Amino acid sequence: MTLNVTQPCQEVDNVSSLSTGGEFITEAQLYIILMSISTLTQVLSIGGVITNSINIAVFVKLGFNETSNMSLLTLALSDLLSTILTLWGTLCITPGFSDAELPFLPTEIAQLTGAGLSMLVLRCTAWVTAFISFERCLCILIPLKVKKWITPKTTTAVLVAIPIVTIVPSIGMYWRWNFVWKFLPGRNATVLGVKVVSTPFLDLKEKIENIIFGLIQPIVAFVTVLVCTVFLVVYLRRSSQWRKSMASAGGKTAGGDNSSRFELKQNISRKEEKVVRLVTSIATIFMVCYTPNTLMFLNMAIFPSFSLFGQHRNVFILLYLVSVLANSVSASVNIFIYYNMGTRYRNALRLMFHFDSEDSVK
Repeated sequence: MTLNVTQPCQEVDNVSSLSTGGEFITEAQLYIILMSISTLTQVLSIGGVITNSINIAVFVKLGFNETSNMSLLTLALSDLLSTILTLWGTLCITPGFSDAELPFLPTEIAQLTGAGLSMLVLRCTAWVTAFISFERCLCILIPLKVKKWITPKTTTAVLVAIPIVTIVPSIGMYWRWNFVWKFLPGRNATVLGVKVVSTPFLDLKEKIENIIFGLIQPIVAFVTVLVCTVFLVVYLRRSSQWRKSMASAGGKTAGGDNSSRFELKQNISRKEEKVVRLVTSIATIFMVCYTPNTLMFLNMAIFPSFSLFGQHRNVFILLYLVSVLANSVSASVNIFIYYNMGTRYRNALRLMFHFDSEDSVK
């Protein structure tokens, strides 16, 4: 999906005000909202670049003996790339930058190097999150068999396959959107821009890709994360009830062996519960922040006029801006979840920044 808010709508006679359930979004109001959200998104994206760079360094330091570290590292890499692309895309539509006499047209170039690519990377993030949630569900359902199925090799294969399946097929948009040199009489200069190539084959190809990769894939990933998160929340509640009942029974049990077994089971349960809580938190934040994207995809599929060049252009742009902002939030806050819920992550981070000595961490 690409976005160029400066391109005029060709299908609407009056785009200065569009009705949205009794409310009106004028071009002037949209411009103010655009600047406000873009500025906030840029700030969050800069924070996301910093936090995800730290996450990558910490997970590399922790190693990959646990497959969960591999998945979380991939998630951090995806979030880092997404925030960089978002930062670039929002910068290109900033008036001070887009109005400068650059050797390219920022608002056009951003479509292929910013907005479009960031949406592709977001699909990868969605499926990595779905895989992390699904893996944790398997650890609960089949704890004895999951280590045979989810090995470092299989995890690597899945994490490599995800970007291939989610991103590579949509790279074909560059067959339709081409970089071209454009002459600007007002500046008396030739600059790099973008031209849309329209042929019956490319039009049909784009429609099929939008349905499969722009609608079905993201929604399936969202539903997968939703189902897995609900299952994990139910597990957390049952685990909490189980610990309370076992604590009550353990206090009445005599004998060292029974007490030791009880303590061992309780410790294992608490360790598993911490991981489940971490995964649940990541998945919940992702779902909340990914909801605007899901709504946008559904509206585009149901209402043909809901597009950049349709009757509801301003509403589309507004929802797109909200989704970009939400994605920036999702890609920036994971470090706080890791630090608060992951003991090994917290120790490695503190050691990396020399807050603790190596002996105290051990």
